[in-house]
Parts: sequence; C-alpha cells; structure tokens
Amino acid sequence: TSKRGGRGLCRRPCTVIQGVSHAATIYCVTSFAALIQPAWVMGDTTTSAITSPIFVACFWIVFGITLALYFYVCFADTKYCEDMRALNGNQEFEGRRCEDCSPIVTHTRVKHCQSCGICIEGFDHHCRYLNVCVGKHTYTPWFFFVLGLFLVMVSCFWGAEEALRVDREAYYLMEAAPNAFMVAVSLQAMLSALSSLFLISLMGQHLYFICEGMTTLEYVKDQTPLWPGLPPYGWRDAVSSGDCFRCGEALETIEVEDTSEIWFCCICQSDIGRAGIEFFTCESCDNVHVCPVCREIARASGVLATTYRASSLRRRSEVAMGSGREATSSYVSRQASLSSQHEPKKGRSSVVAAMEGHTGDPVRWVTCCSPEAAERQGYDAGIGGDSGEGSSDEGSDDGRSS
Repeated sequence: TSKRGGRGLCRRPCTVIQGVSHAATIYCVTSFAALIQPAWVMGDTTTSAITSPIFVACFWIVFGITLALYFYVCFADTKYCEDMRALNGNQEFEGRRCEDCSPIVTHTRVKHCQSCGICIEGFDHHCRYLNVCVGKHTYTPWFFFVLGLFLVMVSCFWGAEEALRVDREAYYLMEAAPNAFMVAVSLQAMLSALSSLFLISLMGQHLYFICEGMTTLEYVKDQTPLWPGLPPYGWRDAVSSGDCFRCGEALETIEVEDTSEIWFCCICQSDIGRAGIEFFTCESCDNVHVCPVCREIARASGVLATTYRASSLRRRSEVAMGSGREATSSYVSRQASLSSQHEPKKGRSSVVAAMEGHTGDPVRWVTCCSPEAAERQGYDAGIGGDSGEGSSDEGSDDGRSS
C-alpha cells in the first residue's frame, strides 16, 4: 500500500483567488457580528423575527457547523492508496499506473491532480476557493459546507439590508460615523449578495450532477460515468493485432488537428487530444481510442498501462510511431473526420469550470480549462517502462490534461 501524503492546506501555498474569497467571507461575517448584531442582542431595534437574539444564536450555530466542515474538507487526506484487493478475482479490468506518483490504480475515478501533486480517489474537481481537491471522501462534507456558507451569506445580506432600511440610529457606529457605517454595511450587503448568488448556482449545478450520477470532471471532459476508468481485460491481444477489443473490427488511425478536441485513450486514460498525436480508433464503437504507447505495450503482458501527461505522451508517442511505423501499415489511415463530434463542451460546462475550480490539470494562469495550456519545463522521457516515473513538467495552477 502506498504511503499517505500530507494533509490539505499544508501541501499547497495559498493562491490569490483563495485569499480574496476568504477575505470577503471574513469581512461579511465580521461586519455582521461587530456592527449589526450587538444592537439586535440588546433589543435596541424594532422587534422582529430577523432581529431577535434567537436568530443570532441560530446564525452562530450554522456558522460553527460550516466552519467545522471547512476544516474537515481542507485538511482531510484525500490521497489515493493502492488496494490490490480490488483486482483479485476481477476478470474485467486491469490496473494502470500514474506517471507522476506511480501508484497502481485499481479503482475508477482516480485522477492525478497537478495542483495537489497526488492521485485523488473519486476525483470531482479541484476547488479553487479552498485550494483543495474534492473527491470521494470529501464530496458530501464539501456540499454541505457550501450549503452552510450559503445560509451564512444570506443571513449577512439580510442583516445588512435590515440595518440600512430600519432603525439606523440604533447602531452605535451610525451615531459615531454615519458615512463609515453606510459604506461598511453597504459593502457587506454587496459581497454577501454576490456570494449568495454564486453559492446557490453552484449547489444547483451539483444537484444536477448528483441526479445524473456524474462528476464535475466527467461533465467538463464530456466522458461517461466512472471515468477515468481502467483497462479492460483482453485488450492486449486485439490491439496488438490492430483490432478493436470490443467488436473485432480493424482500428483506423486519426491525427489530431486541434488540441481543443476531446480524445482520451480508453486504455491508459491519457489526454490524446491535448497531446496532438496520431492514434488508433474504432469507427464502429464509441470511445475506443488507443494511443501509440498503449499499442506498443500491448505486446508486453507484464507492463501496465500508464497515464501520462500530455507532453510526455507526445514525446513517447513520437518514439512509438517512429519505431513501429512498419507494424502500423496494416491499420487503415484517415484524418480526424470525427473531430467535429469531439469538440469541447461549451456553455454550462465552461461556467461550471470557471465557477467551482478546475480539473486538476495544468493550464495557463488566467483561464480555466484552456486548450493552450503552457508547458513550462521540458520532460525527457522515452517509450516504455512500467514505473511511470517522472517529475511534473507543467504548471500547477489550473487546466486540462491527463
């Protein structure tokens, strides 16, 4: 079993968007507690349900639960650990390896996050506001944290609106510095309103994902549930012969013309589209695409398929296609005529990615899920090897890749 890594925030430095979101939340809660609630507790305002001490007590109970969920999500150990028992007696799937941290992956939905530097079990997304990965063990606490934070922000907005509308003279800062009070409470109202709208939209998106049984990653990457998956048993004999392991038809070659197209190797789960390489596909079956690296290791039964980063996959594929050019002569060749069917999803998926975080892959620093993600360092690697070792050669902020 692989060793478990560090925990939550201890692994990563704070980001700008993380600091800004935390500062806005702290400001709203502090302003509500310091400028508005004292008058409510003392009974200086017009009696109403919203300004009662009972409401203040309920607010702090919800805030305490939300804060506890926040610390759990941020500091929970989400690193995937090898579990070879999952493959014992399993005649349906093989294991695969991760290039970066090299565990033997025996479960579906396990993905390496470049920001965290570890493989995450049940990966959903990397939350840019908490700067942690949300996965199998933290998804439910994270969702209820978002719900609790929504209730807190709605309360802060409601309190600010009440303070600006009714009995302004009851608040001590209004008597001492009216302009400062108006500015402070108005800013509280604006920030809490924007946060509330954002949070309710985020919860709506995830309620849809829960009902559909998919993850954010699967939605953004336009993949079927339980992705990333595992290599199916029986693929080696068929692929080494140039045939589809599902229907037995001959595989055809396609060359990626646009790196924004969505193509993934169904064996190693690497991002073929972003790597921009020539690969093999079955015209009759959906999502049966095989990269040149997996075509090469199909003949080596002792070598596990490895999920490579795009840059590594591109370099290794060039070596594989060069060394195996004669062996591929039996494959039917064609251009990427299916590329129009595999364009990245736009609209709601881009909103989701921009709102809640990213897919754990490196991209440029400003945009989310950018197809032109910059590769900041070189990675020297050849074809083959079952260890999948290598240092990260790409940025670690946002983006898409495998």
